[in-house]
Amino acid sequence: MSGPVLNLLRRHSGECLRWGTCFAAVAAVHVGGAMALLANWNSNDLAANPPAIMIDLAPMAVSPTTETTDMPIGEQQAAVEPEPTPPEPEPEPQVEPPPQTDVALEPPPPVELPKPEPKREKVVEKPKEKPKKKEKKKIAMAPTAAPRTAEAQAAPASGAAGRSAIMNWKSQLVSRLERSKRYPSEARSRGDQGVAYLAFTVDRSGGVHGARISRSSGSSALDSETVALAMRVSPLPPPPPEMGGGSIPIVVPIRYSIR
Repeated sequence: MSGPVLNLLRRHSGECLRWGTCFAAVAAVHVGGAMALLANWNSNDLAANPPAIMIDLAPMAVSPTTETTDMPIGEQQAAVEPEPTPPEPEPEPQVEPPPQTDVALEPPPPVELPKPEPKREKVVEKPKEKPKKKEKKKIAMAPTAAPRTAEAQAAPASGAAGRSAIMNWKSQLVSRLERSKRYPSEARSRGDQGVAYLAFTVDRSGGVHGARISRSSGSSALDSETVALAMRVSPLPPPPPEMGGGSIPIVVPIRYSIR
């Protein structure tokens, strides 16, 4: 070989050596990095990322395939054309109602009622006067009217006399009680005053029965003296005959006051 050829071979071999060295260095770097990652990857990384859960999906519904028929284009268009819509029915002709004519109704003729017949006045015949009989009746009635008026006048007179007799008897009874009344010394010393209502019955001879206090004076001494007073005044004047009944109930207020 000549010298120039040797020089060319040497130059190419040097370049191949340099490129091979670079490729080996790059491969060593990649392999070293992969080994470092595998060394740091432990079991904790597997526990942190659990395996995925598998879920079965239902098969998807597949639409049925439609068979396509090879038809001419003209026939396909005829098959696809929609059916013609039926024509709309014609509206029925409106029949106009006949014009209404106002018919004037004539009122019915008035019904004539029969005129009432005039009432016939009854002629009342006056009875014939009988002067003689009437005069006799008047003369006979005159004497009977006089006794009635006398009785009517006597009745009020007797009623007034009876009322005055009753009032006189009551006044005598009260005056007898007032004269016989005594003021108890113990009640006077205490200054007791009041009105005691004395109730009792008087028989037809003036006897006093069932003396009691119907309303207290507020002092026991005055009430006791009032009951004793009824026993002291017995018998009282007998009641007048105008007061009916076997016994007559009496209620008298007895007043006690220090003067």
